[in-house]
Amino acid sequence: MLELKQQTDLNGSCKLQFIIPKLVRVWKMYIIATFCLLGLATAQTVTDITSCITKENNLRMECNFNPVETPSPTCKFTQGDKIVASTYEKQDPTYKNRANITMMDKVCEMSLTGLPDNPQEFKCTIKQTVESSKVATVDKKTTAKCSGISVLLQEGTGLFLVLMTLPLLLSELI
Repeated sequence: MLELKQQTDLNGSCKLQFIIPKLVRVWKMYIIATFCLLGLATAQTVTDITSCITKENNLRMECNFNPVETPSPTCKFTQGDKIVASTYEKQDPTYKNRANITMMDKVCEMSLTGLPDNPQEFKCTIKQTVESSKVATVDKKTTAKCSGISVLLQEGTGLFLVLMTLPLLLSELI
């Protein structure tokens, strides 16, 4: 539906102007800006946080992210306003000698000894050109033990592996 705008010029005569061309120009700029910003936003996101309890009863958290080429990413785990472990900031004295952090290709891994029994909330922040973060709550009583099987089940690849090998197993039986 066309929308018309009525204007009166200095002579008192009425002019009708179409607003559609102006709207089209605004929408084109909006779409271009959205695509440009979407490229930046999706390239630098924390995709997932997984946690498990090691056989030594320590916490291991992995923060998966989508990296960009430059600058190199930095990582920080916080609990409230305290820095548990970081690649670029000094950690809180509470966690000194208890937490360490390792950066890999697309994963930032934190190890923490002495996890309390009550639920704890941790925030992983990845910083490249912009900051991206994700929060996870860890309960020592309900968190899975670290093993190859628990990692497969947490990531959903266990089901994928079963579904892919099932036809091979069934073909041997038939």
